[in-house]
Order: sequence, then structure tokens, then C-alpha cells
Amino acid sequence: MGHTREQLADLSALLDGLRPRHGGMTLGEFDGCAAGVVVCPETIPPSEWLPLVWGDAAFEDMREAKTIAEAVMGHYNRVARDLERDVKLYVPAYEIDDASGELLWEPWVDGFERVMRLRPDAWERVVESGGEASAAVNTILAMSDIDHGRSDLTEDAVDEIDRTASELIPNFVRVLNAWTKSRGPRLARPPAPQGPAFFGRKAGRNEPCPCGSGRKYERCCGAN
Repeated sequence: MGHTREQLADLSALLDGLRPRHGGMTLGEFDGCAAGVVVCPETIPPSEWLPLVWGDAAFEDMREAKTIAEAVMGHYNRVARDLERDVKLYVPAYEIDDASGELLWEPWVDGFERVMRLRPDAWERVVESGGEASAAVNTILAMSDIDHGRSDLTEDAVDEIDRTASELIPNFVRVLNAWTKSRGPRLARPPAPQGPAFFGRKAGRNEPCPCGSGRKYERCCGAN
């Protein structure tokens, strides 16, 4: 896995610090979100998925904003790099139940499913293709239903998914990553009619992009 324990701990602390004030994602949710963005059949620019991560945060302190943006994009880039170099390197960053010590797969699935909502038609094409990729998407959606208490599966089926989820998820990511890569370059949607808002305001064209890439906004998220 490309993340160190220190990187995960620092990112978790930053995200947890935002949640009471602005909502946003936990570490487990964001890891699922990052994986979903990487393996999605259509390109999703940071201007669309970053607001899911840090909620309605409108930072007045740009130093804090830069620290959080760099940590978030660093994690995303490591996920993308692992899946690009060798899919076997990818290991989900699950949260752990403090009381039982068990791995919690639910936050990861929630983050992945929230990204799926950004490109429903793209994921529908995966389902319609059949095979392992279709089964992976359908099982992730079934996990989401379980997590939100709307599953119509039998109790035994739910117990089986709960027991094996932490092992199934990395395989699903690898299968979906392979499916997307096998289709060639990912599709991109037409540009949105208005620019994205970062940190509670719209970034200027010549300002450094708030996603932390180091490039100008007009040549990064502003180009999407």
C-alpha cells in the first residue's frame, strides 16, 4: 500500500477536524471515494468530488486549506498510483471499531457509492456489460443497501456479506479498474457552465489551483 501509518493518521485527524463544523467524509469514506474516482469509467474532475470530501468548508485560513488539500490530493494520488502500477498494491484504508477492533467496511462503501452517484450512466454501462465487473457493482450497491437498512436480502446473505466484505472490496476495486482500463481512455463529460467553488469561493484563473496540484487553476480544475 502506498500510504504510511503516519499519512493515514494525519489525514484522518484533518478530516475529523472538519466534520463537526462542515460535514464531509471520514478517512474510510474518503478512501472509498478516491477508489471510486480512479476506477470510474468517466473522468471526474476534483472540482466535483472534492466538495464531497470536506463538506461545506469555507476556509478563511488559506494555510489550513492548503494543508488539507495537499493531504487529500496526496492520498488520492497514492491510490491512483497503486492501481496504475500494480493492482495488487491497493489495500483499502478501513476504519476500525474502537470497541471491538473490527474493520469497518461500511464507511468505505458509503464513500464509493456517493461517487457513483456523480456518474450513474457510466456505472449502468458497467452493470449492463455483465461478468465480474457487473457483479462487483451490484454487490457494492447491495452493501450500501445493507448499510442504510434498506436491504431485501435474507439474514444469512447479509451475514455472509458482512463476514467477507473486507476481503471482497479490494478485489472489486481491482476488477473495476481492469474493466475501465480495458475500454481505453476514459470518457470526459462536457465542461460545466460555471466554474467550481473551492473553500467557499470561486478560484481565479491565474491563482494556484486549490486542489493542491501546484498548477494554475485555469490549467487544472478550471479546465474541466
